[in-house]
Amino acid sequence: MTDAELAGAVIMASSADAVGTDAVQRLHLGGVILMGSQGIVDGTDGGTPEQVAAVTAALQQQSPDLPVLVGTDQEYGDVTRLVNGFTEFPGASTLADMGDTATATALTEQIAAAAAQEMLAVGITVDFAPDADVLPDDGSPSSIGDRSYGSDPERVGAFVAAAVKGYQSAGLAASLKHFPGIGGIAADTHQSLPELGVSCETWNAVGAVPMRAGVDAGVAMVMTGHVTLPAIGEDTVPTSLSAGAVTDLLKGKGSDGCEGLGFTGITVTDSLQMAPVANSFASGSAAVQALLAGQDLLLMPVDPAAAVTGIVAALASGDLPRERLVDAATRVTALRVATADVTRPSMDVIDSQEHRDLAAQVWG
Repeated sequence: MTDAELAGAVIMASSADAVGTDAVQRLHLGGVILMGSQGIVDGTDGGTPEQVAAVTAALQQQSPDLPVLVGTDQEYGDVTRLVNGFTEFPGASTLADMGDTATATALTEQIAAAAAQEMLAVGITVDFAPDADVLPDDGSPSSIGDRSYGSDPERVGAFVAAAVKGYQSAGLAASLKHFPGIGGIAADTHQSLPELGVSCETWNAVGAVPMRAGVDAGVAMVMTGHVTLPAIGEDTVPTSLSAGAVTDLLKGKGSDGCEGLGFTGITVTDSLQMAPVANSFASGSAAVQALLAGQDLLLMPVDPAAAVTGIVAALASGDLPRERLVDAATRVTALRVATADVTRPSMDVIDSQEHRDLAAQVWG
């Protein structure tokens, strides 16, 4: 790969910047995340399965030799991008409300596999789910709310592992979020940079538990959130841009008493358009800082072209070691290659009677 190709390979641009443009081809993008509001995915006027499939096909046509990763946030419940014509599966809190954990987690795995079939059928290969955040056990406010499986770390971990196994058994890459865990934070990380003010002892016993369960289940990706974590010495830099959080805690053995996860898959930032990053870093510098921190995939830079330019410039200046970029691009490219071997289900699986019956086991 050329320097520009390496730089583009580690970027997953927003559909608002890529759909209907030549950005995938021009910037050599590694991926695109499908966004939109009220089920109207960018590039569609109704967000129907047929329209979404047409959007993903057009993106793939720009990269005939190597599939582009096409992602979305399809958690079900409060965060669901695909709604018009797709099966309405239950979200995390609804599944967790089922009394028997064994039954509920078994259904979670089945539902995740069925949901993955519907996403794959329209050309989506990455789902930024499940949410592995743990809610406060005292009922205090959380910005995550119903997106979480609850306040019991071990039980949340059982659901997270089940969801990961379900999604990936069907061939869809899953992504945990939001490492190191933001369930106990009331502030919205889209708007501000809050502090995750927990000790390493507490993090090891709470936030790390479902994250580790998902990693142990073989999750392909882990998304890092935008918080500070003073327990590891990060009280000003967002964890998404922190080597202490990404390289030491997520990928490594840990630090300062916080136990590392030893994750060997793909690390991905939360959206770089969110205020904690966008308000303090230009697109090029944010991209370089994320890579230096250990991130492999950079999600939704404000200006994808500027991100590519910044990465290439940092290579030329020596500010970004080539081996770090090559490592990240290799990880992302390997997943892109793997998606080519996944059998894409027929569109008939979408909102099928079988899937509606499966959802009805939870809805009643």
